[in-house]
Amino acid sequence: MELLKKILTNCLLGFALISIGFALGKHSVKSGAQSNGLPHSGGHVVAVYYMHSTFRCVTCNTIEKMTRELLDSSYSEQLADSRILWFEVDFQENEALARQFEVVASCVVVAEMKDGAILEYKRLDDVWTQMKDPAAFNRYVGDTIDRYLQKIRGQL
Repeated sequence: MELLKKILTNCLLGFALISIGFALGKHSVKSGAQSNGLPHSGGHVVAVYYMHSTFRCVTCNTIEKMTRELLDSSYSEQLADSRILWFEVDFQENEALARQFEVVASCVVVAEMKDGAILEYKRLDDVWTQMKDPAAFNRYVGDTIDRYLQKIRGQL
């Protein structure tokens, strides 16, 4: 009986610590994007959205971090001149955007936008499985970004 009580106590303590961690993750620092997830300027651009739920786990935060690191390392020039826009959006708060992208779980979405309107998008649901291999993750996300960058370059 004493052993069962000790096991139950440790399980409850572990659950409490994990819950605190998730709660802290939920309030992680925003990336500086507009809160509604939509750009406020015109032009023909590629928008990269990290769509997440209000309640965020370590994996969710890692996917966001990996996406942002890819953008910062491989697309810094395009971010600086606003050919690429970065948005971190809580899809539970921005239900209209979640419906438009058909988002039901955390994911990355890459979209072609012109004058603030989304023309085309690709939801990258496989970031969950690709995140264990950073090179594969970067290829998966980067190939989609490159495809949209080429598309807007051809239409300028």
